[in-house]
Amino acid sequence: MPQSSQSWTSRSHCAFCASPHLALVEDFGQVALAGGFLKPEEFAEEERFPMRLYFCEDCFAVQLVDVVDPAVLFKRYFYFSSAIRTLREHFVDYATEVVSRFLVPEQATVVEIGCNDGILLKPIADQGVRTVIGVDPATNVVAQIDDPRIRIVNDFFSATTSRQILEEHGAADLIVANNVFAHIADIAGVAGAVKALLKDNGVFVFEVHYLGKIILGMQYDMVYHEHLYYYSLLALENFFARLGMVIFDVKSIQIHAGSMRYYVCKEGSDHARAVSCRVGNLREEERRQGFDRHETFVRFASDIYSRKLALLALLTRLRSEGKRVVGYGASGRANTIIQYCGITHEHMEYMVDDAGAKHGFFTPGSHFEIRPSSSLQDDPPDYLLLFAWGYYSEIAEKHRSFFGAGGRMILPLPDVRVIYQPEVGTPAA
Repeated sequence: MPQSSQSWTSRSHCAFCASPHLALVEDFGQVALAGGFLKPEEFAEEERFPMRLYFCEDCFAVQLVDVVDPAVLFKRYFYFSSAIRTLREHFVDYATEVVSRFLVPEQATVVEIGCNDGILLKPIADQGVRTVIGVDPATNVVAQIDDPRIRIVNDFFSATTSRQILEEHGAADLIVANNVFAHIADIAGVAGAVKALLKDNGVFVFEVHYLGKIILGMQYDMVYHEHLYYYSLLALENFFARLGMVIFDVKSIQIHAGSMRYYVCKEGSDHARAVSCRVGNLREEERRQGFDRHETFVRFASDIYSRKLALLALLTRLRSEGKRVVGYGASGRANTIIQYCGITHEHMEYMVDDAGAKHGFFTPGSHFEIRPSSSLQDDPPDYLLLFAWGYYSEIAEKHRSFFGAGGRMILPLPDVRVIYQPEVGTPAA
């Protein structure tokens, strides 16, 4: 299975335990990068990469084996967390919890891996934390922070940046990493760098999309090249145990249509002697759901194929009836749905998105133009295909006038359904 080119490599062993016992879950074929938004003059040079999802039969880690060079993957990064109101509110609550639970603010050092536009670090700094450091390689994104309280390391987090921070600021009381722990090819090296930077009684907290939500909610749209790993507690406990670390608490959260917050410490720390019952409960639930067995994921592959057929059947019927369909939410998740299902201009006209940085660009692989959501008022379609289905309530509230004019929304997951009237307050997942 090992293969490579100048811009991608393929692994034949597990990224977590080096086992060769990898079993195929789904082959998504040759896929354009989910975050590779582009201009028309770039269409001819657009690259596609293999995207294959595997399950490790020894440590239970679910992972992509095809790894794209980060310099290619993040060349033009468009994800700005602060553009989404739900995320802003979430991270304020998150900051309040971790500061009150783990820190003496005026004495504390906090480091965030993948700080994006400062959506978490700013509310942490608001609570008087002495030293606040953000690490992120996306220059255009961290430029949005512009806050003298936050020190920026504009680079990938690695053993080198860990040593740099340690030398300049000392060990960290708290390290956080949110929706980035799935992006790191050298996961063992980065986790080791986290341990080296952490105080003996420090805490590493990270949020990541939860494998259980992906499998039970049919969320194949979470699978794209940026997301190399799809975490269960079972796999993470195996991984951290090899590093001399312990998961001492977990918290299920609804952000991104279903994530898990993991709390990790060094073996021998005070936290390791007070492991929450939530950890044991989740472990048993995962075994009951079969997250330690390959056949569970084979069923998942079959189930998502049926969703693909259902969505294509609906779009084809609407087209035959002369209905106009526009996509909402030009995200990585949207691009996976579009490419996996084979949605073309025969099914959908264009995309709208609230992030101004994407306007005027086109979606990777499928080449749908991205317009501002205000276009819906000027040129209202009959249906909105809601790729940002996890934020359905927020979007439905914002676009009540669309429903009022007779518009309808299509939710592609977890089951294909058409919304005729706003169901504000009802989560899509």
